[in-house]
Amino acid sequence: MAYQTEQKKALLDFLYTHSEEAFTVDELAEAMADWPSVPGKSTLYRLISQLVEEGRVKRFAKGHSRHFLYQLVSCTHCADHLHLRCTVCGKMYHMEDSESEEILREILTRHHFAVDEADAVLPGRCEACMNEKEPKK
Repeated sequence: MAYQTEQKKALLDFLYTHSEEAFTVDELAEAMADWPSVPGKSTLYRLISQLVEEGRVKRFAKGHSRHFLYQLVSCTHCADHLHLRCTVCGKMYHMEDSESEEILREILTRHHFAVDEADAVLPGRCEACMNEKEPKK
């Protein structure tokens, strides 16, 4: 069991060092290939599922595909605000709590719908990606 704990620690260390990025499990496996205690792909799937369940990692769809991206929840109060994720570069932005409250209140008032801000990730493009002349591949 200690071996799996080392693998989970390695995964968390990797995600922490790349907290502004999101990865598929395949991308994690490839990026961690040279890391010590690197988990195999099946172990990565199991560990990433545990981390999502624990609320330490966010899971969201990659573009309009059935593939998922995973990213470390890098703030202690992520459940209290909305997130914006660039669909081009993958960077996650944390909205201010007051801005999130205002948007959520407006949605509730106008549409009688309560958004679960802990799971809300709004996809779009960041300013840097909007200003690029040629889209990233």
